[in-house]
Order: sequence, then C-alpha cells, then structure tokens
Amino acid sequence: MNESDSAAPQGSAKKSRITPKRVGWIALNVVLPAWEVSSWSRHAGRNVSRLWQRLREVTAGRGAGDYRPAGWSQAVADSGLSPARLARNLRVSRWIWWGLMWLTGLPVVGFLLMLIAAGSSIGGTGWLRVGCVMLVLMLLAATGFVQALVTSFRLWQLTEKRVSASEKGSFHDFLQETRWCRQVLSGGLL
Repeated sequence: MNESDSAAPQGSAKKSRITPKRVGWIALNVVLPAWEVSSWSRHAGRNVSRLWQRLREVTAGRGAGDYRPAGWSQAVADSGLSPARLARNLRVSRWIWWGLMWLTGLPVVGFLLMLIAAGSSIGGTGWLRVGCVMLVLMLLAATGFVQALVTSFRLWQLTEKRVSASEKGSFHDFLQETRWCRQVLSGGLL
C-alpha cells in the first residue's frame, strides 16, 4: 500500500458547505410546515370557536327567541305542510337514519367477531386499524340511532297531536309512554 492510498480517505472528508440549494431546502422544510400549521390552526380555530359557541347556547337553556308553539295546530300551521305530508317526510327521514344505523352497526359486530376469531394472529397495528374503523362505524351507528330517535319523537308528536308541555308532548313524555328503543331499532315496525 502506498502513501497516496492512505492519504486519500483523510483528505476526502467533505466540508459542510452551505449552498443556495441547501438553504432553499431548509427554508422549505421550515416554512411549509409552519404555513400548513398556521393554515390548519386558523381554520380549526374558527370551527372550534363556533362549536364552543353552540355548546354554550345549548347548555345555557332556551333563550328568549326560541320557538315554542302554543299547541299542535299552531306548530303544524307554522310548518307550512299538511299533517299527512309532515308524517310522510318524517317516516322517510326515520328510514334513512334507521338504515344508516344498521348499515354501520352490523359491520362493527362482524369485525368484532372476526377479531375474536383471529385472536393473537393479528399484530398491534392490525388491532389499531380495525379498532379505528370500528370506532368510526360505531359513531356513525350512534348518530343514526339518535337521529332516528329524534325523528320518532317528532312523528309521535304529530300522530298524538301533542307538542307543548301543557299537552304532555315533551320528550320525557315520549320516553315514558312509548317503547322508544324497540321503536327505533325496528324502524317503527314494532
């Protein structure tokens, strides 16, 4: 081995040079994420503040400008639709929410059974992925259930011709007088 071979590795050590290309690359790596974070926080901040305002309005109770009809006939007249048309619209809406509830709820049960059957053969990331999908589907099913419950309540108010508290047409009255869970799960068939 000659001296030139042994000197080459020591002399070939690159000095860290700052080139315009490297400066541009660093600037992009700093500016773009900062820009995206600021854009995200600006949009999310607006939405969070709107959500917070809605939550305060809902939890504060009813305000002075809230709609409270004196009776069933006033509520139907204010809707601008006939009772038959209102009933049809509510039934269609209930079926849509009922379908969402079952179309997203049944796969959750299937995924759960498949996970139990697979047992330990699924890795941690598999459990996490399926768990996230199941969580989203359960939230959609819960949304469908709640909306179908609300629609069933409104349909009950329409058929019973009771809207105000004096007519015993409140949600509490609906829950006590009907089999609400069976009604929602069956789509009004039972």
